[in-house]
Amino acid sequence: MAKNKFLAFCHVLQSVYCRRFLIGKTNRIASVFLLSLLPLVASAEVLSLQQAVEKAVSQDDWLISSQQKENAIRALSQGMTASPDPKINVGLLNMPTDSFDFNQEAMTQFNVSVSQMFPAGDTLRLTGEKYAAQGDQMPLMRDNRRAMLAMEVSNLWLTAYSYEESIKLVKQNRTLFEQLHEVVESSYSSAYGRAKQQDLVRSELELIKLDHRLTQLSQAKENALKKLSQYILPTMADQNTADQDITLKTTGEPIMVTPSNILSSNSLALAARLSLHPLVRIVDVQSNTAQIDKAIAEQKYKPEWGVTLGYGYRGDDLSGKDRADLASIAVSVSVPIFSSSRQDAQVKAASLQVESFLSEKQLVLNELMAKYRVLTSDITLLDQRIRLYQTKLLPSYRESAQAMLNAYTSNDGVFSDVVQARIATLNAHIELLNIRIERFKRLAELNYVMAQDEEVKLK
Repeated sequence: MAKNKFLAFCHVLQSVYCRRFLIGKTNRIASVFLLSLLPLVASAEVLSLQQAVEKAVSQDDWLISSQQKENAIRALSQGMTASPDPKINVGLLNMPTDSFDFNQEAMTQFNVSVSQMFPAGDTLRLTGEKYAAQGDQMPLMRDNRRAMLAMEVSNLWLTAYSYEESIKLVKQNRTLFEQLHEVVESSYSSAYGRAKQQDLVRSELELIKLDHRLTQLSQAKENALKKLSQYILPTMADQNTADQDITLKTTGEPIMVTPSNILSSNSLALAARLSLHPLVRIVDVQSNTAQIDKAIAEQKYKPEWGVTLGYGYRGDDLSGKDRADLASIAVSVSVPIFSSSRQDAQVKAASLQVESFLSEKQLVLNELMAKYRVLTSDITLLDQRIRLYQTKLLPSYRESAQAMLNAYTSNDGVFSDVVQARIATLNAHIELLNIRIERFKRLAELNYVMAQDEEVKLK
């Protein structure tokens, strides 16, 4: 609003300087300077609802962080399938302590051994699959985040838009009240007029009240734009000037409903559709991860294996004869006997975790289904209210206001009735605007509920 006033001010000054262009060089320079300011003033960003959502999604730090976390998890999943590193042991065995002579005793040897352990069953493969499943959650979480951003940004944009349109309605009616005030003032000052002093005071009071209402609406609009700026403006410096840099734009309906978003009351068809929602699919992935945990717990019933290869070098005996070197091989295996109770508990806990995710999936589906039915019912009722206002209430308010004005101008009415009828008409227009905005917000929520299918169209 401040920039619009400044723009008008620049145009006025420009016309003044242009009329005095021939007076002197100073005025010509000032005119050129003001002309150069106009593009800067007019550079305020014009933002439609679709553009606001796209900017919020493209600049969201959470989405960037989620992608980095996914990359980290998938990098871990590739490393988890590798076998444990082998262990190398180097030692000097059976050295005589009386002489520390390597060749004195036949048992003395320099030993090198390599041991390798093999985890039980398919533990390695299943661990890699578990991390890969955790990575599969991240794209779904980002899908849910995008849908939530679209809903939140739409609500904020629509809130600011409702205040902007309300300001326009109040300004239009203020013009009517100004004209009415001029008529009352003229009638009161005329010797033949029948307007009373209280009529003049009442008209002035209503103009003051409209100015106060405009101030309230302007403040509410700026607050809504500042909240919106946290999503669409990347830096704090930009957010501090959000109310001056953002201009809302709309062509027709900001949000339109598509037929595919309004389903029949068939619960099975609705459940099949809602099962594609990111929240439901996240629970599916979590259930798969729990099943892998259960399979990993079951692998602990199987033994772990180990292989050790050793080589012992021996020196010559005291007479100089060569001694044979020694080679060894050993196989170790774990016997899960005493830990069976712990393994039984782990498998049982993993099984219960799988069942809990199945219940959670049904809970999420029920919540989405209930939300869908509430939203579609609200949209239907809001459509009925809009039609009622458009076809009956608004025409009745306008006829009543005109009838009150005609009666007053013909000296057969009371001025207060004229004012009340005008205010009632204004309030009816604003109420209709609020109902339409509420309908758009319900459509934005429906867009979130139906996030995985055809999106609600934005303009």
